[in-house]
Amino acid sequence: MGQLKGGGDLWITGIHTGMMSGRTPLGDIGNILKPNIGWKHGDKCKPVVSTAVLSPRVDVAHKRDQLYVVEYAQEIMEYLRDTEDKHWPSPDYMARQDDINEKMRAILVDWLVDVHLKFKLLPETLYLAASLIDRFLDQKTVTRQKLQLVGVVAMFIGAKYEEIYPPEIKDFIYISANTYTKDEIMRMERLMLTSLGFNITVPTAYPFIKRSLQVINADRTSSLLALYISELALLDYSMLVYLPSTVAAACVYLARLILQNPEPWNWTLEYYTRHAPQTLMPCVVQLYDLVQGARNHKCQAIRKKYSYAKYGGVSAMTDVRLVFP
Repeated sequence: MGQLKGGGDLWITGIHTGMMSGRTPLGDIGNILKPNIGWKHGDKCKPVVSTAVLSPRVDVAHKRDQLYVVEYAQEIMEYLRDTEDKHWPSPDYMARQDDINEKMRAILVDWLVDVHLKFKLLPETLYLAASLIDRFLDQKTVTRQKLQLVGVVAMFIGAKYEEIYPPEIKDFIYISANTYTKDEIMRMERLMLTSLGFNITVPTAYPFIKRSLQVINADRTSSLLALYISELALLDYSMLVYLPSTVAAACVYLARLILQNPEPWNWTLEYYTRHAPQTLMPCVVQLYDLVQGARNHKCQAIRKKYSYAKYGGVSAMTDVRLVFP
């Protein structure tokens, strides 16, 4: 067991975790049609499309998978996009916190990435845990002594929501080096759930990234690089100014730019993400700064994770100089 210190007097206690197995690459997707899109400029710059639904052939590889419910795929994504700002935390909530800061938050998320790997949890669980942390901190002030407990409980709730066999309370007690008791975890769980009105089903960047990668039939390297960038975004409190769908689209765009794809943004991505390149550029530039600064960042769990062959070694592929307009 060990202790990780950072962000003033914040201590993150727990065992030293290793890099665990990677995720299965996304499957092949069928042909994609070029949609007919017009753009209506406004607050959210939403596209104007015809009433005809785009060809469902993007989901042909999953048409026999009842769990994939391809007939509802487009409707599900529209619902996530329409509701993502309903419970999104305020991007300036840290100004109301007296005893913690964004550096402490980053250290917590970095530690949770290692915990997530140790328990071999689904990607959805990590993104949901980060969302729960921010939403809770937007509602309640927390001392630095309790910040790690907030993270433990967020991962605990996220795992129970997303996993078939989630870790038990005793596992979280162990992973945090017995810093918190079972009663403390259960009390914080009740407080978090009641503070959030038991609203756990909230959009994160992950389903938007997954969908974008599917519709363009992205290869393994592009997919892993986009996911690497999106996890770096979880570390950075300032990324809360962007909604999950925007971050997801920008991650895919930046990954393709870094890999020097001859067509980094196309009509298919524009249709499915509801973003034109110019609307994404501020987010892309900020993400690029995160990627370039990752090597010298104090929080190294994500960069180390994506340096392994299981994750394509994509964190070593980002030393590409991009010039933005």
